[in-house]
Amino acid sequence: MTPTKTILRELRRAHEESQGAALVRPASIPGFAADPDRFQKAVNELLKDRLIEGRKDEDGRMAVALNAHRLADVSRVLRPAWAHPALWAAALMGAIGAGFMM
Repeated sequence: MTPTKTILRELRRAHEESQGAALVRPASIPGFAADPDRFQKAVNELLKDRLIEGRKDEDGRMAVALNAHRLADVSRVLRPAWAHPALWAAALMGAIGAGFMM
């Protein structure tokens, strides 16, 4: 799984558990310790895309949370590959093409 999806999945889990904005330190996300450069780059891209928001937690360290206004976009990023509309359109076109060939 990509660092972006790992981060978003962990933040969504924390968001659902706390029933609102849950601040999570990036270092506590599974996989961050193994490859901090890739995960920090993913955090920066998510912040730039405004899918997550960064704040300081009670200890003054950086923490991130899902942007409550972009939850639909987060769900779109996390949906499984078989649920993408482009895949269904390609499969439908393939089926139509196969129907004409027979």
